[in-house]
Amino acid sequence: MGIKQREEVALELRTHILDSAEDLAAERKVEVDDAIIREVILRMGPASDVADLYPEEKTFLDQTIFALKVVGLYTFIFAVATGIVWNLLKIYFKNLQFDSTTIFTIITFYLVFLAIYLILRFKLVSKLFKKDEDF
Repeated sequence: MGIKQREEVALELRTHILDSAEDLAAERKVEVDDAIIREVILRMGPASDVADLYPEEKTFLDQTIFALKVVGLYTFIFAVATGIVWNLLKIYFKNLQFDSTTIFTIITFYLVFLAIYLILRFKLVSKLFKKDEDF
């Protein structure tokens, strides 16, 4: 969890605890004190249950690492698939040459495939057309 998200969660929890303590104290017609606050916290349940209510937000670094892993995996799969297809074509067409045009075509195909994946994965097109107030 990033620092900003931790601060937001801490503020939200603090506000919730104090609001609940004020409500409980008003219900009992007493002042808010440590005992009331402790009771409110105990009513919230175990810390692990409260933590489960706040899903971890992925940081930019986490998303970047994930994207690089996926790109690496797709690169490997594409290389293996290209090798298999190339060998099958070589068997079928006995005099098939592996020249610079073939390499350029394969690399171009891969880059188009990769660009489509990245655009869909990171919703790049929708970010380009957002209005200024959405940022």
